[in-house]
Amino acid sequence: MTANTTPLGSGHARIYLDHAATTPPDPGVVDVMIPFLREQWHNPSSIYVEAQRARTSIDEARATIAALIGAQPDEVLFTSGGSEGDSLALRGVLAASRRRGKHLIVSSVEHHAVLDTAEQLERDGIAEVTVVGVGADGRVDPATVEAAVRDDTVLVSIMHANNEVGAVNDIAEIARRVRAKNPHAMVHTDAVQSAAHLGVHVDRLGVDLMTITAHKLYGPRGAGALYVRSGTPLQGQIVGGGQERGIRAGTEDTAAIAGFAHAMTLASERREADLGHERALQERLLAELPARIPMLAITGPRDLAHRLPGNVSCTVGFVEGESILLGLDLAGIAASSGSACTTGSVEPSHVLVAMGMPSELARGSLRFTFGRGNTDADVDRLLEVLPPIVQRLRALSPVPIAEPPASWLPWLAS
Repeated sequence: MTANTTPLGSGHARIYLDHAATTPPDPGVVDVMIPFLREQWHNPSSIYVEAQRARTSIDEARATIAALIGAQPDEVLFTSGGSEGDSLALRGVLAASRRRGKHLIVSSVEHHAVLDTAEQLERDGIAEVTVVGVGADGRVDPATVEAAVRDDTVLVSIMHANNEVGAVNDIAEIARRVRAKNPHAMVHTDAVQSAAHLGVHVDRLGVDLMTITAHKLYGPRGAGALYVRSGTPLQGQIVGGGQERGIRAGTEDTAAIAGFAHAMTLASERREADLGHERALQERLLAELPARIPMLAITGPRDLAHRLPGNVSCTVGFVEGESILLGLDLAGIAASSGSACTTGSVEPSHVLVAMGMPSELARGSLRFTFGRGNTDADVDRLLEVLPPIVQRLRALSPVPIAEPPASWLPWLAS
């Protein structure tokens, strides 16, 4: 989305290139939400007529989202967003499956909502975790997951699409191989990034649990959902109110849930148009960045069939990504160095390191993610200001810019 504010002295409207972090709420979504904030604000758990209207709205939203993902309404649990959904999936399944085992499989490039939860579960003795690696393009090989499955495997959690490098995994094939080796193992996927772009039909993906969230598809923050296939054991982690079939206590945010359902509907209706628009901008930037900036490596799949539309991730040698982002911000361009949840961290991206990239090169990571409101003019502006920023930062570096180390060469040549 191109904002209407103009940074001091720039003469250019600000440009937003961080849609993987969050998206601006669609005006139609806001319109749907407003009545629930002004007039229909009642607690949906109460019995009087106004409250029951709120309950009906939540039920309608649940049915809408369920239909869009190929589920039954009672298989959709509302949450506060992606992080809670991921945590509930891992914690809830492990807690409800103690008798069968405690083996959990995740990939090395999962969102920290999965990785940190898995680490804590293992530290507390609740889970025994196997972390499977990825290829240089950031994708998970289904055969690697299959090899890690054991008789006591309870849950496999592999993300549908990576939030940093846009790598799309073959979740259907992963699920098929997991079940062929252990029919009792359950499969969860974090579909937070893919829901808007690819569509997420649970039967086609073959998953038992799936996390989605509203704010990645032009809906409000604070609303998400966890799909739980009927019959999947899941123990609630927030108790005390009985909402969401006793699995997730807390008074529902009717406005956010209604906005979520409308955003999902709009995403489904606009998917082909959005995909084509974002692909065109993506293809242009992927082609032009390496040509304009020496020692820049594109990260993630080069085959766009395996990459989220709109995602352009790269890393720049001999400069810190955070410094580039500050320069872009001063020029009126908002972008990120990878996961918005870890921007500001002094550590290189765990995703790039897991892909095998040297940590020194990974420190120069950048991520540009396009949305509905971006234009060719936005790409023009980025290509205008980014090369001079990199050149200036390299000139200021106390470390002489020399030939790149041999370990960088495969990445710079890819």
